[in-house]
Amino acid sequence: MVLRGFFWCFAAFSACFLLVPLAGAASAEVRELPVNADRCAIFFALTGRVDAGCKQPDPDGYGALRKLSPEPAFSKQAAPLRTMAEEQGYFVRFAFNSDQLTEEYSAHLDRLAQVLGSVALQSSCLKLVGHTDSVGGLAYNLKLSEKRASQVAAYLVAKGGLLPARLSTEARGETVGLPGVPGAHPLNRRVEILAKSQTGDGC
Repeated sequence: MVLRGFFWCFAAFSACFLLVPLAGAASAEVRELPVNADRCAIFFALTGRVDAGCKQPDPDGYGALRKLSPEPAFSKQAAPLRTMAEEQGYFVRFAFNSDQLTEEYSAHLDRLAQVLGSVALQSSCLKLVGHTDSVGGLAYNLKLSEKRASQVAAYLVAKGGLLPARLSTEARGETVGLPGVPGAHPLNRRVEILAKSQTGDGC
């Protein structure tokens, strides 16, 4: 079932698809991506392109679509991308008051690392942005969001073999909730995984 113009993630899905256009963009797109997504789906989520040997995904298969306003930090990055027309990705969710990855998400990050090691993405950068729900204090949630982003980064380096120089982390705490979703909703307990091309200064 697809709900146009409204953001939601069904219980059968554990990750969502996040597109964040860069220069001159007036909106972004959010789509669902199942946590058991294969490498083809992850590649498409990070690049907007179909990888060699993969089939064109059904857009409706990614779930609900809602237009969003881009965050200022993204809209200011106006440098043209060499390999991707837009910075994009998806997010993984965490349990309440937790920064620990489940086995299911660890397996997902293993596939993500394989995709990031492909020829098309081996020189790309990855931004990991941690978020929380609105339960708890601002300072505590900011620290928790930092731990969540760092947890994903540490896994990708230790288990996925990614170079630390390719990764950057940010902590947003409870300040950037998903649109149309209450602040305390579990979907806000997330780390956004955003791919972008390297600039002349690297990642």
